[in-house]
Amino acid sequence: MRNVIIYGINWTNCYALQSIFKQKYPEKCVKTCNSLTALLHSLSDMPDAGLILALNPHEHVYLFHALQTRLQNRKVLVVADRLYYIDRCVLQYFGVMDYVLKDELSCAIRSDREKLRLPEAWLRFCHRPQKKTVAATYAFNAGETPEEVLFNINQYAWWNLPPGVTQAKYALLILLSSGHPAIELAKKFGLGTKTVSIYRKKVMYRLGMDSSPLSLFRGLKLDAHLQRTAFAHNPGVPDDNCALPIAVGKTHH
Repeated sequence: MRNVIIYGINWTNCYALQSIFKQKYPEKCVKTCNSLTALLHSLSDMPDAGLILALNPHEHVYLFHALQTRLQNRKVLVVADRLYYIDRCVLQYFGVMDYVLKDELSCAIRSDREKLRLPEAWLRFCHRPQKKTVAATYAFNAGETPEEVLFNINQYAWWNLPPGVTQAKYALLILLSSGHPAIELAKKFGLGTKTVSIYRKKVMYRLGMDSSPLSLFRGLKLDAHLQRTAFAHNPGVPDDNCALPIAVGKTHH
């Protein structure tokens, strides 16, 4: 893989990734796209290029939906600030298997004397043969509405819970994340308030997250209000002149 395309919402992250390639892989041609129109043109012009998406998947579900056919036979790496359970579900749903946290790449810009190993997903993306292992993905309906896209992935998350996480406990956390007080839920389900707190910590841990309010709010299910890429009504985007999804909204903390 000699060509790499980088696209992201935070330009600081994009330029940092570009700098890593200039330092570590000067032989590679790196194209950083400053718009989705430029991204789609680059994907068409460089069919063999690897694609790095520097963004948080749960905020850009409609982008993955619009690019789905262009991701299937291409090496793709996602670089995210954090990865919640629902982020991993989004990536699995769309067949993107390689992802790293931004902080995991800090060793790439340190002195070579430290010789810290880069994440395995990064090494696979940069060094392994071009051929991509096609992941199991779901059939997409071109007529899906934005609500259906989010619902289908939330259902995927519901049916693919890891061992040790029951749907009942997951549903309890969903209710907590929606603003239902723990005391009321404890009464409703015949549980002690302390039991609800224990469930929260244990289940969030099994889902690969801490039990902070932010993780509870963002990490369990997709929310239309958190989407930062608009929905493309032509998800296949067969022509670069078609209406494109555009970045919208402000950064949510």
